[in-house]
Amino acid sequence: MNDATARIGTMATEAMALFIEAVERTPPKSWDQPSNLDGWSVRDLVGHATGSATKVVTLVENGVVRRGPSEPADWVCEDPAARLRELAARLRDALPGADLEAPRVSPEGEVPLRRALTYPVSDLALHSWDVNHSQGRPVELPEQLLAFCRGLVESVPEDMLRRPGGFGPAQFVPEHSTPTNRLMAHLGRSVSSPV
Repeated sequence: MNDATARIGTMATEAMALFIEAVERTPPKSWDQPSNLDGWSVRDLVGHATGSATKVVTLVENGVVRRGPSEPADWVCEDPAARLRELAARLRDALPGADLEAPRVSPEGEVPLRRALTYPVSDLALHSWDVNHSQGRPVELPEQLLAFCRGLVESVPEDMLRRPGGFGPAQFVPEHSTPTNRLMAHLGRSVSSPV
């Protein structure tokens, strides 16, 4: 296994841990408050990203990935942090034996597992920022995870990036913004404090 192939396992584990931490830091009173994503509560946002976490684990385990559109409510549960910790444990168990070059079905067609993981792993990382930002907690993605997400974003043509259901128009970036905030503003997020 080469370094680039092994790297996706590290990114998946790191993104999962970052998202779990964001969820664990969310007080019960915040679940039904609006998130930084229009029309979604913090609970909806966590539900959506739990779907991405489930997809990561299912892909690594070579299970059947749920097809078709998914609503955040499809993944909402009573104790999201516990559900995510269970998914993280399954990921840790499955990664050592996973063939990251094995074919998996993805929105791009059949691709190697390492490529199929790129989108849901990035989704987890980006939504960890969203959960924290929605509650006024500044957070910077770890350098390698940020570079991983930025690489994916830069590989997507602008018309695909901004398609309906994708990312909104790039937002204003204050002069002294962090690298993570610059990426999030490019992805249509307001990086000013929501609270």
